[in-house]
Amino acid sequence: MGTLAVRDDIRQRAERAVPRDAALCVGFSGGLDSTVLLHILAEWGEETGRRVAAVHVNHGLSPNADRWVKFCERFCANQGVPLAVEPVRVDASSSLGVEAAARLARYAVYAARPEPFIALAHHLDDQAETVLLQLLRGTGMKGVAAMPELRPLRGTGVQVFRPLLEHSRATLAAYAGENGLRWIEDESNDNTQLDRNFVRHEVAPLFDARYPAWREALARFARHAGSAIELLDQLATLDGVPAAAGEPLPIDAALDPERRANALRAFLARNAVVMPSEAMANEMARQLYEAREDAQVRVDHAGVSLVRYRGMAHIERGLASPEAWRVDWKLQREVDLGADRGVVEFEETIGEGFAAQAVLDGHWYFAPRAGGETLRLGADRPTRTLKNLLQEHAIPAWERERLPLLFHDGRVVWVPGVGIASEYACGPGQEGFRPTWRVAGKAPLC
Repeated sequence: MGTLAVRDDIRQRAERAVPRDAALCVGFSGGLDSTVLLHILAEWGEETGRRVAAVHVNHGLSPNADRWVKFCERFCANQGVPLAVEPVRVDASSSLGVEAAARLARYAVYAARPEPFIALAHHLDDQAETVLLQLLRGTGMKGVAAMPELRPLRGTGVQVFRPLLEHSRATLAAYAGENGLRWIEDESNDNTQLDRNFVRHEVAPLFDARYPAWREALARFARHAGSAIELLDQLATLDGVPAAAGEPLPIDAALDPERRANALRAFLARNAVVMPSEAMANEMARQLYEAREDAQVRVDHAGVSLVRYRGMAHIERGLASPEAWRVDWKLQREVDLGADRGVVEFEETIGEGFAAQAVLDGHWYFAPRAGGETLRLGADRPTRTLKNLLQEHAIPAWERERLPLLFHDGRVVWVPGVGIASEYACGPGQEGFRPTWRVAGKAPLC
């Protein structure tokens, strides 16, 4: 593909991916790949009236880092593109390794950008190297699917856009040469102690000589893997895996082992839990799906616990420990309970929640269950022990001590997931407050 065709292809991909009123930010290292990408997108932005900016993440790992910053500033000034320089600290002793730690730091910067699209310069060689390394590491299907052209950055409103994935580094170098572009070379790219550099400098030339189309073949395999993952995700949904994080997984013992494993992987992925090894995943599935109905199943993994309760698998993220605590409520609309206990939000309502008139006096506070509490949920219903009510409302045993109960002068007024004491409940037409407890990784409880 000629250099004009490369430019036109990138522009067309940008037109398809980025809405006309959306801003775009280019992750700009100053290397060959991002220099070509920024050159094309800056021209595209100027001609179409699109808003294009750039961000340079200064990891501070190279003695040349300050020189790279100056190069990026000059290049962006010449292109008429606003540049933000973001210094970050990378823990060189991280157990993840320097490369992974630096990547996490970069993506934290991208996630904080105001633009809804971040364009990154990963190209065909990067894609092929990623697939090869993932295969050698024994990864699963998600690993070999490698990098899609467009994907959301989890937990943010940012989309990562990679328009160069169909183009080789050689093609980008040819474009840079024909357009008189200069770029910087990162000396760490020559360090073959790093896996990716070893593949690039030692393995790739051997493949080039014997299998000249190996990059395209691996990239094609990655696309096929991505399509297979979409089908497996659809199958997991059919097998009961909820789409939203925080919802439990129904345990269907009739599923065959392969579908159990697929459902479990999808459940963990949708709840952002680190994927276990194959042996660990098999043990999780065995315990969750094959234990007796009355068995107490709890499997600890990567800082969370999978717990089976009443035919459902729940993820417990280690909320606050059940030691004594207390947080006053002074009628604010949101109460932060601290120590990973979540927040309680109060919504003004009519005829729902508890009566606004009831909150005008007395001492209101949140605290955990201590034992012996009682609650009457209706004027025509008996007073019940909280223990029995929690059981009837299917509040899992491991969560009962962690619920934030709302008290008024020592009396229980509201229990999340159970209800409001009848003597405080809002009547028809009355102004009231409806409380909702929200905590990371859990469905909200009213």
